[in-house]
Amino acid sequence: MIPGDSLSGIRAFVQAAQAGGFSLAAEQLGQSRSTVGKAIARIESRLQVKLFMRTTRTLSLTAEGQQFYQDCLRILADLDDAENRLSRHALTPVGCLTIAAPPLFGEKRIMPLLLPLIRRWPELSLDMHFSSQRLDLAESGIDLAVRIGHPGHHSDLISRRLGTQRMILCAAPEYLHSHGVPATLNDLSHHRHITVSEHGRPQGWRVTGEDGSPLELPPSDGLRFSTVSAVCSATISGYGIAQLPHWLVSDELDHGQLTELLPDAQTDGLPIALVWLKTKAMSRRVRVAIDTLIEGFR
Repeated sequence: MIPGDSLSGIRAFVQAAQAGGFSLAAEQLGQSRSTVGKAIARIESRLQVKLFMRTTRTLSLTAEGQQFYQDCLRILADLDDAENRLSRHALTPVGCLTIAAPPLFGEKRIMPLLLPLIRRWPELSLDMHFSSQRLDLAESGIDLAVRIGHPGHHSDLISRRLGTQRMILCAAPEYLHSHGVPATLNDLSHHRHITVSEHGRPQGWRVTGEDGSPLELPPSDGLRFSTVSAVCSATISGYGIAQLPHWLVSDELDHGQLTELLPDAQTDGLPIALVWLKTKAMSRRVRVAIDTLIEGFR
């Protein structure tokens, strides 16, 4: 076990060796001569070795003192490097930033915001986990997670809302030209539905009824796919009507490849949240990522 005052004693010893005397070393350290002398005496007593040969006029290192001096220089240099690295971490994003996000949302909306950080800070790396499961941040070593839906209440987590996932009904103009534009929710039963299928069962569409109450429309016989991206592709190609996240089809809506249907039937949507573990000292890379995502969604 290294005594608590060992480091200050080492610094006093090195300063005395370099200064050639206790008085000058004390002046350089901003301490009294007695403090420096006692610190070195404690080292000699603990190690049972004489570090200096003292005369009335000179102070020189013994052979053991010379070896100890070289070792101490390496120790202090390593300590300074460690402090510099930590200081750099506090000011500059470095190290590996680990992010978890839902697959399609992460690829389309999260990754494009974070990739420029790697170009800006070469010492920063990115490790993205695309998963529909909610990973345990501590167990999986995740810095940040993006979650769609309620982020949950956990005493060890902090959450920040980024936005809302709004689900919209949409179809390609080509399809609407051939089959007509539905004017009411009842009209949807006369159209081909394109839906996501989970475990062999198609998902219904969650909408708001005419009386303002939530309603789930059972899917009609149509096209079923196991991924949202496949549903989106089939919808753009004009094969039917689908309910898709607005963030996924916003570009297609802007460019006229898709048309939004029955906007009054939209639900309130699901919250999109950013969550991270509580910590007393947040790393710079995590802080930068949080600020970047908040600004990107603003």
